[in-house]
Amino acid sequence: MTGRPKQRTALRTTAAATSTTLLLTLSTTGCASEEKRCGPEPSTRYSAADLYGAWSSDRGISVDLKNLGGKLGRTFLVHDWPKSHDAALATSDAPPSGFISDGTWTITPDRTTLSLTFDRLDAELERSTVRSLRIGEEKGHPVLYERLGGGPDACHVLTLKRER
Repeated sequence: MTGRPKQRTALRTTAAATSTTLLLTLSTTGCASEEKRCGPEPSTRYSAADLYGAWSSDRGISVDLKNLGGKLGRTFLVHDWPKSHDAALATSDAPPSGFISDGTWTITPDRTTLSLTFDRLDAELERSTVRSLRIGEEKGHPVLYERLGGGPDACHVLTLKRER
């Protein structure tokens, strides 16, 4: 006998092991799972210039993103901004009891997240409030959103759309 049958068997074994490893990797990262997305479609196509302006939720929470230039740079002003990531924010019938504040904003280099740096907030509120928003897209328009608490099976999302 020649060495060929052993070589083919070794190749088949290696290919099967590689396929199994790839399948396990895809399953644990969620790429091959049946999980549904919670919130708008994520997007990386929007830059800071696409996000300037007033944004609001259907519950009256709002942020106005500006670019003043110079040392002031990109600034924002929020109204009725949530004091926490609590899911009750999305499920309650009561109007939000948020706060008004201002600060500066930036976008991550990969253009997936808008970060808010508040001026003059106490330490507790700084830790509990929404300080970053994901950048997404709905019907060809940018949206800002953040998933709120409520556990892994619940999908409660604060979504801000540009005011027209």
